Amino acid sequence: MTEKIYDTNPHITQFEATVLSCVPVNAEEADCFAVILDRTAFFPEEGGQGSDSGMLGSLPVLHVSIDKDNTLTHFLPSPLPIGEKVSGTVDWEQRFDYMQQHTGEHILSGLMHKKWGYDNVGFHLSNDYTTLDVNGSISLEDISELEKAANRVIFENLPVKAYFPSSEELSSLSYRSKIEIEGAVRIVEIPGVDLCACCAPHVDTTGQIGLIKITEAVSHRGGMRLTIKCGMRALADYGTDLSVLRLLSNSLFVPFEKIPDAVERLKQEAFEKQQRINALQEKLLLQSLSSLPSYAETDHAVLFTEPMDVKAVRNAVNTLTASYPGYSALFSGSDDTGYTFIAGGGEAFDCTQLAAILREKLSAKCGGSKKMIQGNVNATKEAILAVLP
Repeated sequence: MTEKIYDTNPHITQFEATVLSCVPVNAEEADCFAVILDRTAFFPEEGGQGSDSGMLGSLPVLHVSIDKDNTLTHFLPSPLPIGEKVSGTVDWEQRFDYMQQHTGEHILSGLMHKKWGYDNVGFHLSNDYTTLDVNGSISLEDISELEKAANRVIFENLPVKAYFPSSEELSSLSYRSKIEIEGAVRIVEIPGVDLCACCAPHVDTTGQIGLIKITEAVSHRGGMRLTIKCGMRALADYGTDLSVLRLLSNSLFVPFEKIPDAVERLKQEAFEKQQRINALQEKLLLQSLSSLPSYAETDHAVLFTEPMDVKAVRNAVNTLTASYPGYSALFSGSDDTGYTFIAGGGEAFDCTQLAAILREKLSAKCGGSKKMIQGNVNATKEAILAVLP
């Protein structure tokens, strides 16, 4: 079994090891090689956490895995000679980032377990994001209080202890664990906050996390999924938020605290302007109807306009269907962007027939009933007129 250096000291990032085996992953293409060492500081993908990265000799470590027999495998782009001594270097920046995220998750999970009795039922940690799932719901107000409580744990700079208790000691511990574990159980303890079975590297003290931020909380499978950022990730996120607020503040000519009011005012002004535009469009559209041939000359009415409010279009179609026995169709848009359309039928016309023609001839996306259909079509006015019955 490969000696796991990270189990006892996550700060060791440089080590020497012997290559026990090296085999091509794909025998035909030999696109990478699976290497097993007698000892390693590389943490594998395990327990929801991605693997460490770094170098073995001059080769980058692409991935590290562990199987059910506790065999650790390092995947490299080129082979290493069996029996050779090799130097390994773990990417400390990524390792410490993962340590911050994972210990931060333990703090949040421990606090939720103590306060509400919720269990952590899912965890994912990668370079892009960290999520934890709990089997219970939490209000937005409680989420805010949870975040404050977690950061108070950081400020207390509590020790984070990782150890393998004896069988007798383990039987007396009430610890969190998502799965049944065979063999030795590694416990990670934050006094008064959390006691959990965990295989991953962690920071030495909670103060090394620096900051915990809950960026999202959504309902998930009957419980909640929290997205979190800890340490430098949280700091970077606050920096991004601050930059956006600064930009908005300067654009709206208001201080930060007045941005919500300014946005609401702009939304209301935009709504009122759109209402006026819609009313004018409807007036213009009704005037355009007078240019159509009368129902004495044709059974159908077809009108093309610039982009219009859908309510105005529907009202116009309803007006036309009262006069024309066939179909009345209004296409809104342009040859360059395509058209949205609504078509209504008179007493003797089934609009689903028109929908079928537009779908078959022009690949239109539309649907509706015998009385009215609506949809969109990416075609020119000339092409549309050519297929209309």
